[in-house]
Amino acid sequence: MINIDDRTSYENERIDFRACDCIKKPEYMYWVDGEYGTTIFDFWKNYNCFPLKVIHNFVREFDDLDDDDKRHRYRIDEVHSINELDRILDDVGWKLTFDDFFITNSSKEIKFKIQDRDELKGKVSVQYPIFELDPSDTLTEVILHGDSFIVGTNDISLSKKEQLYTVILP
Repeated sequence: MINIDDRTSYENERIDFRACDCIKKPEYMYWVDGEYGTTIFDFWKNYNCFPLKVIHNFVREFDDLDDDDKRHRYRIDEVHSINELDRILDDVGWKLTFDDFFITNSSKEIKFKIQDRDELKGKVSVQYPIFELDPSDTLTEVILHGDSFIVGTNDISLSKKEQLYTVILP
């Protein structure tokens, strides 16, 4: 089952990205609860706005989780088809559980700032992505261990949550 909340579902109409930011707040924002991995894939497959940028950390294997340099820096993969996105999700989709996995169709450069984050072993410096979205651009940030994601968009075709439902569930 898929549930979509828009800004009106929240006090002060706030939905915010958690591990990234946008230079200018997107016009429309939604919180999407769905199935792990499947719902976000279906969204981008049916939205069909390629090329995409997939932003995720350098962790490739579970052993890399102990390497702070790999955990707290991001790589950007550009994909040009749904098959390429599917391959990336097959390869590194398990990282959706980290809640720092982003997909965007923005052609703008992604900037990074360094920010301190509290972890069990103390404060660590992490990269924090900053996105710039043009009028038709969209950004998704995976949250809640991959079961949900936040959509921020300036695309008028996604100005209502009913429109988002039709993209995810055509």
